[in-house]
Amino acid sequence: MILIVGCGYLGETLADDLHGRGHQVLGVTHSAESAGRLSETKPWRAIACDISDGAAVSKLGNEPVKTVIHCASSSRGGPDAYRRVFLEGLNHLRETFPSAHLLFTSSTSVYTQVDGSLVDEDTPCQPQRETGRILQEAEQFVLAQNGTVARLAGIYGPERSVVLKNLLLKEAKIEGNDGQGRLLNQIHRDDAVSAIRLLVEDRVSGVFNVVDSTAQTQRELYTLLAAKFNAPMPPVAEPNHERKRPYTHKAVSNNKLRALGWRPEYPGYMDAIDRDPLLASSILQQCLDASGSIPRAPNIVVIGLMGCGKSTVGRLVAQKIGFQVVDTDHLVSDTAHQSIPAIFQREGEVGFRKRETAALLSLLGKRGHVIATGGGIVTQPHNLPLLKHLGYVVWLNAEPSTLAKRTSSSNDRPLLQNEDPEAKLRALLDVRGPLYRKLADLRIRTDDLSPQETAYGIAESARLHFCT
Repeated sequence: MILIVGCGYLGETLADDLHGRGHQVLGVTHSAESAGRLSETKPWRAIACDISDGAAVSKLGNEPVKTVIHCASSSRGGPDAYRRVFLEGLNHLRETFPSAHLLFTSSTSVYTQVDGSLVDEDTPCQPQRETGRILQEAEQFVLAQNGTVARLAGIYGPERSVVLKNLLLKEAKIEGNDGQGRLLNQIHRDDAVSAIRLLVEDRVSGVFNVVDSTAQTQRELYTLLAAKFNAPMPPVAEPNHERKRPYTHKAVSNNKLRALGWRPEYPGYMDAIDRDPLLASSILQQCLDASGSIPRAPNIVVIGLMGCGKSTVGRLVAQKIGFQVVDTDHLVSDTAHQSIPAIFQREGEVGFRKRETAALLSLLGKRGHVIATGGGIVTQPHNLPLLKHLGYVVWLNAEPSTLAKRTSSSNDRPLLQNEDPEAKLRALLDVRGPLYRKLADLRIRTDDLSPQETAYGIAESARLHFCT
């Protein structure tokens, strides 16, 4: 059995991963409420326990634990919290499970270099703050037990990315280093999970840096992100020495971990922006929730049910205002080298929707495009903030009877291959209509309009939108 202490952002995903690979997992969380939620929703067991309480930990002694993973956090506490969670917690776990392999998730913040140098596991660590010294003491305790220390860089992933969120909310700063900012060392949550899994399954002892392969200065990364999300560059500022973790400027090497065969799925942050289906969309949604707005790209996004004229009208609008036109269905088909019906047949609607989200992600950073979308693209919640960001959103609406007539001769619409296409379209509109309505900046009824008339209305509305 693998005991995972701390079932937060990292620990919960780690438990899911290990259980899915056939390991018996027991999750330990400090909160009874959290343990209850996990017990109701997860296939693995979860219990509440305060690991700083030796008597409470000793009650777990009957569990057949072979590996203990300590990835509990200090909940942003100070030295006292560090001692309780890290030092006392590790001691209590060792006393209760003396023969178990111990893995401790530490932090690359123990490296305090400010000169931009490359650091590895042999680089001396000299933390200046008491919390850093406690963390290093915890590491030494684990290593003395022939255990494993995984020094994690800044973790990001779906629902969590300080870098992107601060940029979009205009709260980011480029700190020091002659206007270049400090080097950022990060790791995607899923890559951190795969690294810890490798260390656990191979029972490897020692210290390992868990970090991606692309350290970038703040200026380098923000330049790429600002272009991708149509956002302004952050201002230059002096380093903030009041932050919880001290200001550092170093590049952390992952060569030792890579030598074990580990490879990150996302070698750099921009790889995750481009390929993680939830990362950018979740942060965009957080910014919408926090401020009510997000940067909007200078494109026109056309949404609506099949048969409403998105592709035809999109081409006409592009011609009128000098934009390029792109169709997400065509992007999906071209990338898969298959027709849409073939994708549905081989991968089902779930596979198609994944490809559709990937097509949206490929459009981040585009400008001057009319984007015609598939009718069901709004059914995936994570697509909605992407669509909102990608441009001025226009909903082409029509009665199901009109749409049925327009699509009656089409054989490439998998969802309409049934005896009553109009009824199917009506059912789809019942589900998707509220989503279209909530997303759209402009709604046009196309039943009695020609494609040229519809395109004229969009072009004029878009001009007004882009001029304000």
